[in-house]
Amino acid sequence: MISLEEARRIIAQAVPKLGTVAVPLAEARGRLLAEDVRADAWYPSGDRATMDGYVLRADAEPGEFKITGEIQAGAVPTEDLAAGEAMRIFTGALVPESGGRVVPQEMTVRDGEIVRIAELPKNPFIRLKGQEATPGTAVVVEGTRLGATELAMLAQVGEVMPMVTRLPVIRHVATGEELVGPEEKPSAGMIRDTNSTLLAALVAANGGASLQSFRCGDDPAAMATICAEPCDLLLISGGASVGDYDFGARVLRDLGFEIHFGKVNLRPGKPLTFATRNGQAAFVIPGNPVSHFVCFHVAIRLALELMAGEERPWELVDLPLAGGEPVKPDARETFWPARVEMEAGRLVVRPQRWSTSGDTFSLLRTNALVLVNQASPVEGVAKTLLLTAL
Repeated sequence: MISLEEARRIIAQAVPKLGTVAVPLAEARGRLLAEDVRADAWYPSGDRATMDGYVLRADAEPGEFKITGEIQAGAVPTEDLAAGEAMRIFTGALVPESGGRVVPQEMTVRDGEIVRIAELPKNPFIRLKGQEATPGTAVVVEGTRLGATELAMLAQVGEVMPMVTRLPVIRHVATGEELVGPEEKPSAGMIRDTNSTLLAALVAANGGASLQSFRCGDDPAAMATICAEPCDLLLISGGASVGDYDFGARVLRDLGFEIHFGKVNLRPGKPLTFATRNGQAAFVIPGNPVSHFVCFHVAIRLALELMAGEERPWELVDLPLAGGEPVKPDARETFWPARVEMEAGRLVVRPQRWSTSGDTFSLLRTNALVLVNQASPVEGVAKTLLLTAL
């Protein structure tokens, strides 16, 4: 049995980054940018007003000014300003070459074609040409995960087919003769399959890939047929222990996978198995849903990050305990489902009720895992792995 730290080191050495592909902006959200995106022009393209008001020459002094024209956003000014002249201007409009400052409308008094300005603001209220970016400037760098603001920047510079890391092809096999679909009413001895739904949602939330799920009962031949199909990541639910119907590792070996580990000092999730074959990664996950949840966050998510080329920092933060359920130490490193919330201006953590690894209800509203081991008792402060942005 190996430590979780060693297991993560093995995964990091064995899982390669995937290739790249160009996708439309509408499909790029959540993807990792594979190359720098550079400005295609000057931004802004010229000096632009940042307020509605009146544009004056840079050397103007307070006084009365003759209004000689109006500049709307989108228009290109063609007339110069002479001394004692002003032009009405609107936010975003180009400033004429002879203009040097914009006086906001609320600081002026207009009387027909004359505008009176008693005081000039210190702020010129002009965005200068190239102030934000010049041609060739890297505006979004390689390795950036593309969210709403990054996509808006790509749209602004005309990058409508960005190069991003390819999404992994992921296949999932749920084993166990006792499983029925979530839409079915289980008969005596049967249970609904929750792991397929859980894994699909976890995968989508951590990189945006889709998951192809299959159920095959306790049939190693059927499992082998499903597992033989090409993919980047293969996830097998159940079949990870040493029972008579735990075929996961055996099927992988028969298909030519190298088993890197099959037992981790982890609770829940001790029988977690990891294997590879020609750049393809596979995990056999202990069948209970809490084990799935923990194994995903401490091991499988790392494989997805490596495929995307973005390994996130593995960091446990110390957070004050604020009630919650009592935690029970074990010889194994235990990752206890917990809830982190803001309370009185600080983050606090509350361990969830957790009876067994099959207790799906204990995962409700879980957004963190608390580390419980004999070396680090949980007393007042808990070492906490945050699972989502707070």
